[in-house]
Amino acid sequence: MKLKAVVLFGAILLCALAAINSEEWPGFSPLVTKESRRTLTLTESGGITAVDVHDGCRGSYHLQFITLEPGSLFLPVLLHTDMLFYVHTGRGTVTYISEDETDEIDVVRGDVCRLQHGTTFFVRSHGDPTREKLRVHAIFDKTGIDDPLGFSVSAYSNLGDMVRGFDEKVLQSGFGVSEETIRGLKWVPTPPPIVPTTHENETEKPNWKEGILEALLGVGGPTDVMNRKKTTKTKTYNFFKAKPDVANRNGWSTAVTHEDLQALEGSNLAPFMVNLTRGSMMGPHWNPRATEIAVVLQGQGMVQMVCPSDPKGKVDDDFACRNTKFKVEEGDAFVVPRFHPMTQVSYNNDTFVFVGFSSMAGNNHPQFLAGRSSVLQALDPDVVAASFNAPNASTIEGLLASQSDSIILACTSCAEELERIMEEDIERRKEEEERKRAEEEAEKREEAATKREEAEVR
Repeated sequence: MKLKAVVLFGAILLCALAAINSEEWPGFSPLVTKESRRTLTLTESGGITAVDVHDGCRGSYHLQFITLEPGSLFLPVLLHTDMLFYVHTGRGTVTYISEDETDEIDVVRGDVCRLQHGTTFFVRSHGDPTREKLRVHAIFDKTGIDDPLGFSVSAYSNLGDMVRGFDEKVLQSGFGVSEETIRGLKWVPTPPPIVPTTHENETEKPNWKEGILEALLGVGGPTDVMNRKKTTKTKTYNFFKAKPDVANRNGWSTAVTHEDLQALEGSNLAPFMVNLTRGSMMGPHWNPRATEIAVVLQGQGMVQMVCPSDPKGKVDDDFACRNTKFKVEEGDAFVVPRFHPMTQVSYNNDTFVFVGFSSMAGNNHPQFLAGRSSVLQALDPDVVAASFNAPNASTIEGLLASQSDSIILACTSCAEELERIMEEDIERRKEEEERKRAEEEAEKREEAATKREEAEVR
């Protein structure tokens, strides 16, 4: 019991120290709406949109939302950083070539997979009678990957562009082909990142070798350029086929570690999913080591995030850490930095489902404030009573004993109430801004009048 209390005190102390430095806070926004995504490519075969987020500290992440029409091909790219992705809808095949293996993975809805930096891969979407699109949500950890010369490094490079960058003579000698072949490779229009597949029978599983040659040279046929041994190890984890970590009448949640998916070994990111039923919430908690980056898959909800340091005295500071609450809808992304207590809440009339990625997840153990799993249970009731300025320990004992559920809790009308308070706060801030603006304009008019009077006197 005492050891847990010491650990809790240390975590809270680190939490406060980490948030005091307001120099790491500028520009941070916990909510990234679907409308704020920028379009990277859009064709009849599919499209890619993206957003960049950071955790208010040193973490920087790139999110891409890749959509492939049935029977389409995402052309080969070389990863500059680790990629962790979730399959939202549809079916497809991911073919990749790394330093020590070549493999292909069939992916379906609910699958998560990791590809390491330095891997070359491409994706084919399967033909589907219902014309269901293959939708993939991918995250790239860009922390510390900038080029040492100061150039900005993208998440990946198109393999075709890399080949075309060389001179004709170099390519002719390197590939051992004619000058006409190389000119046909270099001077044709550059294809978009997503193109229609050339296989007439989309139900047939294409040969990965043909795909590489087809993507680079525009021709099909067998080749022994990439003749490597294929592996059969499990490369994906499916949220809907596995047993949840936590499940009750209020919803379920699952967090994936390297013990569940071997490919996560050494990764700085790990996936999780939360499914809240109507009128429920993920109990107030914080992550001592992990930042959470999540995308709403279904429904809508409210997210409340608490500043771990004392915000008093910094109300007028634009860069101060503040308590905040915001509404999220399908397609929105939200970020909660480590140490920041949070809760996610569903509305009475809708479920709230989101998939996310945690940084430093391998060493992270979420700490819950409410419910049977509350960390407050590890502290002496008298100490807790003193921290809340409660009249006696029995008040705290009753507070901690009242909730029979843990982690995912019932919370009827909580989201509606949070939204009402949020809208009132927004309206109050607007009124305050208008009042300040009116005062500034009045001061300017008064100053101008004073200058005119002085001019007249002179």
